[in-house]
Amino acid sequence: MTEHASKQYDLDLDSIRSRVLAMGGLVESQIRRAIDALGSGNVALSDEVIEADHKVNAMEVALDEDCSQLIVRRQPAAGDLRMIFAIMKIVTDLERIGDEAQKIARMAK
Repeated sequence: MTEHASKQYDLDLDSIRSRVLAMGGLVESQIRRAIDALGSGNVALSDEVIEADHKVNAMEVALDEDCSQLIVRRQPAAGDLRMIFAIMKIVTDLERIGDEAQKIARMAK
C-alpha cells in the first residue's frame, strides 16, 4: 500500500480493507455452519445461519456506501480506484455467497 498525503484517506482505505476481510470471514463461517447443519440435521444451527444473513447484507450495504463515498470525496486514481472497484465487486459476491449459505441452512431445516 502506498502512503498518501492525507492520513485520513489511508485510514479510510485500511478500514474498508479490514471490513471486507471481516465480511469474508463471516461468510466463510456461515457456509461452514450451514454445511454442518445440513450434515447433522441441527435445526438450531440452521436457524442461527438464517438469522445471521442480515449481518452479511448490512455489511454489504455499508461497504458499498463507504466505497462510493470514498470515490466521491477523494477521487482516487489508478491503483486505488481499481482496488475500490474490486472491493465493490468482491463485496457483492460475498453477499451472494451469504445468501447461498442461508439457502443451504433452509434446506437443512
